[in-house]
Amino acid sequence: MPDSVPTSLRIIRGANRTLGRVAPTVAARLNARLFSRPRRFAPRDWEQPFERLGTRQRLRSGVSVLTAGEGPAAALLHGWEGRATQFANFAPALLARGYRVVAIDGPAHGHSRGDRADPYRFAESLLEVQATFGPLRAAIGHSMGGGSIAIALANGLALERAVLIASPASLHEVLHRFADAMHLPSRATAHFVNRLRAQVVARGHRDVDVLPLVSTLPTRALVVHARDDREVPFTDGERIARAWPAAQLVAVDGVGHRRILRDAAVIETAVRFVADD
Repeated sequence: MPDSVPTSLRIIRGANRTLGRVAPTVAARLNARLFSRPRRFAPRDWEQPFERLGTRQRLRSGVSVLTAGEGPAAALLHGWEGRATQFANFAPALLARGYRVVAIDGPAHGHSRGDRADPYRFAESLLEVQATFGPLRAAIGHSMGGGSIAIALANGLALERAVLIASPASLHEVLHRFADAMHLPSRATAHFVNRLRAQVVARGHRDVDVLPLVSTLPTRALVVHARDDREVPFTDGERIARAWPAAQLVAVDGVGHRRILRDAAVIETAVRFVADD
């Protein structure tokens, strides 16, 4: 095993290989807990100007949002274990085009309360932002945040434009990738996936994948994905763009999964798509 793998992850993987064989339902339950409890990371230095520029507000659910500007509202939603300030380079460009920026710390992320998160809780935070601030003209989401925009649109969110950056096409596949990374045996993986899918259905959501949700959406969408993304395959972006009737795909190179949020060309393309009539 490479030395770069943290010791804690090695221990979890070793335990999963053993426990997953002798007690697959127990291993599934423990990994479902691990999957839904994100770690919180401090903002990087380059994110701080956005924090100073905006104003913090806590919504009734405990979700924290960072707002700035006046005019039509554009919501910004980060990915797993991210935070609102990761859109620090998007905010000035949107403000310059006359937008009000509403950047969301997803549940259990950043300044928001809670200790559990999933794409459906993220989608619910978008719907709460709409109920709190009024109509949103656009939303930009990164990674899981992009998938959550699609889920929210299928559950009543109204947008003219949506931008999905490096977003997964299938929660089912995300769960399997996580199980593979954690070295869960096949039986434990099946229990793990079924457990989390059942939780989604129990909370009133009608599907666990993005593609069936976007196939009937009228919202215009821009799907931006890097060919060298090692966390969410480029093929996911292609599949979303094909399934979404009013979507277009923009392929980029050399920015991976996270650097894409700091790429000037990506920011310019996304903001132009949001702002131009």
